[in-house]
Amino acid sequence: MTTRTIIMLIHPVLATAFVFWLVRQYGWRKKGMSLRGDERKKALARHQRHGELLLWAGISLALIAFVARAISGLLVNDDWSSDLLPQNIHGFSGPIGLVLLWLVVRYGRTTAEKMEENESFALERTKHGRASDMMMALVMIHSFLGLIYTFQVI
Repeated sequence: MTTRTIIMLIHPVLATAFVFWLVRQYGWRKKGMSLRGDERKKALARHQRHGELLLWAGISLALIAFVARAISGLLVNDDWSSDLLPQNIHGFSGPIGLVLLWLVVRYGRTTAEKMEENESFALERTKHGRASDMMMALVMIHSFLGLIYTFQVI
């Protein structure tokens, strides 16, 4: 059972770093307002690059969770598929959060494209911001439920 516990703890440990990274990325709104000129352009480019990386990190994190659940099912029930289906709200909210993260990145890309083409981007920027607000709310709920679930795993 120690092997299962270690495997099941990989996701929460990596997720903690991911959440801190997301919170830092989310702080762009406030930080971006105070920057001007070249400093703002560099910070915006970093924000966009990190957004893309966060999407891939989120996908990887979800895959790690599924692989850990498959290994857990194999160790406990001798069937890799026995633990794959979500068994609680935490499990259901993860894929929903991943879809929201994808939407945030998609709206961010559209905003950047419109900005580069000197077109109006206010609507896209609003969608990007609202989707990120929803995603962050879900991330906090998902993280809290994950913390509680982690105590069950231990």
